[in-house]
Amino acid sequence: MLNEEAESSISTRRGEALSHSPTHVAHRMSEKDPPPYGAQHRQEALWEGGNEALPPRWQQFEGSSGDTQYQDDTLIMASSNRPLPGVQLDYPGSLVVPGCEWHISPLGRSYFVNHNTRTTSWKKPKPERPAGSLAPERTIEGHSECIWTLACLKASYNVMSAADDGSIRQWKRDGESVGKSLDNDGEGIYAMAVSPDETMVVCESANNRLRLWNIKEGSMIGEPWEGHDSGVRCLDWSPDALEIVSGSEDGTIRRWNPDTGRQIAPPTKTSHVWVYAVKYSPQGDKFISGGQGAICVWSRNGKLLIEINGHDEGVTSLCWSKDGAYIFSGSFDDTIRKWRSIDGKELVVLRGHTNNVRSLCLTPNERYIVSASDDYSVRIWDLKTNQAVGDPLLHDDEVSTVAMSSDGTFIVSAGLDKKIYVWNLEAALERYQGVDDGNAKLKGRPAQPRVVRQPIPNTGGSAKYGKDFFADHSDRRTAPPANSPFLHWRSLFGSLRFSARPADARRPSPREFRRWNFRLRPVGKSRRTVEVAPARDEDRYGITPETDAEAAAAMQRTDGDEVDNSTQPGQPATGVQASQVQPIQQAQVSTSGPEDVVYEVSCCGFFFGRRRPASHQS
Repeated sequence: MLNEEAESSISTRRGEALSHSPTHVAHRMSEKDPPPYGAQHRQEALWEGGNEALPPRWQQFEGSSGDTQYQDDTLIMASSNRPLPGVQLDYPGSLVVPGCEWHISPLGRSYFVNHNTRTTSWKKPKPERPAGSLAPERTIEGHSECIWTLACLKASYNVMSAADDGSIRQWKRDGESVGKSLDNDGEGIYAMAVSPDETMVVCESANNRLRLWNIKEGSMIGEPWEGHDSGVRCLDWSPDALEIVSGSEDGTIRRWNPDTGRQIAPPTKTSHVWVYAVKYSPQGDKFISGGQGAICVWSRNGKLLIEINGHDEGVTSLCWSKDGAYIFSGSFDDTIRKWRSIDGKELVVLRGHTNNVRSLCLTPNERYIVSASDDYSVRIWDLKTNQAVGDPLLHDDEVSTVAMSSDGTFIVSAGLDKKIYVWNLEAALERYQGVDDGNAKLKGRPAQPRVVRQPIPNTGGSAKYGKDFFADHSDRRTAPPANSPFLHWRSLFGSLRFSARPADARRPSPREFRRWNFRLRPVGKSRRTVEVAPARDEDRYGITPETDAEAAAAMQRTDGDEVDNSTQPGQPATGVQASQVQPIQQAQVSTSGPEDVVYEVSCCGFFFGRRRPASHQS
């Protein structure tokens, strides 16, 4: 039963592994090299306590599904399997590089087996950075443990970071440290939120409590706030700065008065099991929460308004559009989704990450949304095309948080590799072929004109089909102007075809006729093609026809030949050919008496006749 529960909550456990506060105990470093590839281990631990104890810097905790989890605090990785030599600790999808496994050595140190290279290493495998991929503008180092959360200050454009080393720090974009760090007594900080006036910051603290800090002075305001029964996972300030909302592993949401540190109302119980995300609307009249199950929309006083279902796994991150009309969510199911806030209708699903989506933020113009994931990448998504912009922005380890500067010029991201990456947004967008007016507004400079492709004139036919693609081998003539009346008459009569063949003569096999490279009518409409066997020039223009002997000789010349549709000098233009070839209407030849021969020609619904005396000589 335990294994079934563990299998059904793989994605959830990924998140729990990265959020459980690690212990800070010295690690045994007596092993120089990891066990060799192919080594077989007896399930017998050589660390202190043996199989009955956990390895150094490991801890055991209960997951949100009630299953037991074991976490390596050195790597911030968790497994549902008890760590013993010879036991594979990873589960499908937990390692970014396929073909790798996570094991533990007999002395209690995690190592990785790479079946692709048939090697082992103490370091977690990471994907290779593609040649030519965008590098960060700079990386900022200073934290000694995983960085869980970031915030960009609007006034100064500085960056604030909170990490597992128990400190909150402030940085300039160029990496210079600002002021002194805020020390949380060594307790790791998973959640942090800056006040709207940017004078205070609230964070989680030890023993499930909250702390409020004065940013400028670097000092704590009052005593820690108590109330939650388990670790705090998320925090947010109301836009009017009168409330702070917190979500916890105890499944409750609590609202606090920042002036007194007291709860404003009784806790709101949720169905999330663990509350991973909370966010006030820009208007401040409601807030949303996410975790296991549905996204919940609450009134400001804690009344449930609607539940939004759609994600396959727990929700990790939430944000609003500026007008409050839309909600964006990231999830353990590796997707980002857009919802209509009024009724919870799902509008867009963005797919591309290959592991948990940890954090989201919108650009100031709301044209793009930026996401951070456990797949070691940050991605930018175009909300007009609903596609990823360019290549992923790559880290050396899992990415837990992302934030956007208020002027929209740079992105900051951080995670397990303990570094803050600063990305130039303009540089990332310039690699995107879809750069247009929206980007120009984002960059604060005039929009560049779009490049419009001009049609290529046909000066010599087609490279594939040769010069005979658009016309025949007869002499070419200059096309008439677009508004010429000639085009109208050619459209009307150009489909007539003539043939010098009696009505009872054998018809040739049909031919695929050439078509002009333009249309005078809407696509989909066609005119009935009328094909009439052409007579000789004398008959066409009313000149005295040939004798019977000449007519018989002409029929022998034309019998079985294909109709020549090319336009010769001195003949009428054949014009546009319709899309459907209709049966040829033959000239009708009849005799009204022993002395006379009558010719009838049917064309466009009209009949034309001519009587010729039999005694007439040419």
